[in-house]
Amino acid sequence: MELKQAIQERRSIKQYEDTTVEDSLVTEAVELATYTPNHGMREPWRVIWVKKERLEAFGTLFADIAFKNDEEKHRQHVETAKKLAGVLVVVGQRDRRQKENLEDVLAIGGFMQTLCLALYENGIGSCIKTQPPYLNPKMNESLNVQGDEMIYGVVYLTAQTEAAFKARKNEGLISEF
Repeated sequence: MELKQAIQERRSIKQYEDTTVEDSLVTEAVELATYTPNHGMREPWRVIWVKKERLEAFGTLFADIAFKNDEEKHRQHVETAKKLAGVLVVVGQRDRRQKENLEDVLAIGGFMQTLCLALYENGIGSCIKTQPPYLNPKMNESLNVQGDEMIYGVVYLTAQTEAAFKARKNEGLISEF
């Protein structure tokens, strides 16, 4: 697959079919994404892989935080989470220096997007999520996220299904000085 094709055709897949993926394909995608350019070669990310057999516990942890007062939404979330092929939790340090923090946030965003392209190339559907429960101390403690780190987002792994093309709004993106 050509890079241009992958960039144009990859979509966030939100139809969470009950599926599995080969560990080697996920590992390969993560390793490829580590080549994402980043400032000062700090590589400010690490990945926690929640495999299929741990998805119910992960979904329950999330639902306990997000839907503690709504039993039906809690149940639905756990059932949805169990269908995924896995979850990649992207964690990175929080740098108190403003410039370095911005550079790290941009690098982690680039890493996550590159990861999704690499997963797509390997036939794995993905969707990046950045919901408030990932900032909850209980979530961080359960996933062994350290005090100087934070969860920047997660990548849901699922079947590579078709997703509709949405026209881009990038007309007039470039202006001249």
